[in-house]
Amino acid sequence: MALEGSLRDFDLFSLFNMIKTQGKSGTLVLSRGQEFVKVFFEQGDIVGCDSNQVRVEDRVGAMLVRLGRLSGDELLAMIQKQRQTLKRLGTLLLESGKVSSQDLQDALFNQAMSIIYRTFRWIEGDYRFDSMLPAELDREHFQPIPVDTVLMEAARIMDEWPEVQRRLPDHGIPLQKTPRALSLRLDIDQELSSMFEGRGPTHGERSGLSHEEETVLTYFSEPQTIQSVLQITRYDELDTCKVIAQLLEGGLLEVSRQEVAPPPTPVWQFQPEPPREQAQATGPSRLFWPLVAVFMAVPMLLYVPRGRASINPGLASLQPAHVRTFTDAATQDRLAFALRLAAPADGGLNLAKSLGIDGEGLRTAPDLLASPDPLFEATPMAVPGKLP
Repeated sequence: MALEGSLRDFDLFSLFNMIKTQGKSGTLVLSRGQEFVKVFFEQGDIVGCDSNQVRVEDRVGAMLVRLGRLSGDELLAMIQKQRQTLKRLGTLLLESGKVSSQDLQDALFNQAMSIIYRTFRWIEGDYRFDSMLPAELDREHFQPIPVDTVLMEAARIMDEWPEVQRRLPDHGIPLQKTPRALSLRLDIDQELSSMFEGRGPTHGERSGLSHEEETVLTYFSEPQTIQSVLQITRYDELDTCKVIAQLLEGGLLEVSRQEVAPPPTPVWQFQPEPPREQAQATGPSRLFWPLVAVFMAVPMLLYVPRGRASINPGLASLQPAHVRTFTDAATQDRLAFALRLAAPADGGLNLAKSLGIDGEGLRTAPDLLASPDPLFEATPMAVPGKLP
């Protein structure tokens, strides 16, 4: 029997804790309007997560790009290959050698946590738990996550998020570097310069910023909104927003008065051009077979030979046979003999009439039955006592 209800009556903390305590296995579906999230449990541990509105930065490939393990062009090539082979993206990435198994596990973990933590911030919604698990779960690369780990981190996020949100402007307002930030030489820039120039570590003046602060500050080389930065940062949403708040309070970022164009679509989000629809065969036209019949009938009507001496005996046989008459006496006698044998009652007269043969010749023709057989001549009878 499915368990369902409203998140106003039974919050996610209580719901996750109940599933963990009872060691349940199944699918928890959380819905809010047109958005839904699926969390898969096995014996009380989380073994997968999915959403119908996963933002591009939460996808596995984009997460690998954010973590610096993959470039945008490499991800785009993998996505195109995935559409052709229908394999999992993670499997293709491992086969190509672009990422390691640990990289893929980290990306799947970060994606699941990002979806779940955002769901914990829902104020209202519905839930439904069914004791069914899909067969296509990626158990090889998704390590089970203890619910206690999720609840502890979710509690921290829920406690800190309101304060962080209060310190930040609207996520759609563009921010830019202040003159002080533009004049500041970051430690990561000095380290890169030393590495390219073949020099050892530098011990010059330090920026005084943490590595996370310097990394997030580099995202604002041009005016950017917080929403745009969240799509390219390698840190999770809460940590990135905390760093941005610290940079604003430290006088390194300020609200920009410039109009900011919408951020370009990441290369891995491009949709390939849909294949052109191939014309489907609908069969021959209605005029096809009538035309075939006409093309066959015209030669038959025009080229059938009119004489039986044609070089085409097949077509010539379609003509009626000629009736040949013979006027010599011997042939007429044999004809009369054949007719009399066929119809002895009237001497073959009616049969000759039906065949169009002159019956007068039959009356005058001799009766060959009365004539001696030329093959057997009469032999004289032997007289006893006398030699022939």
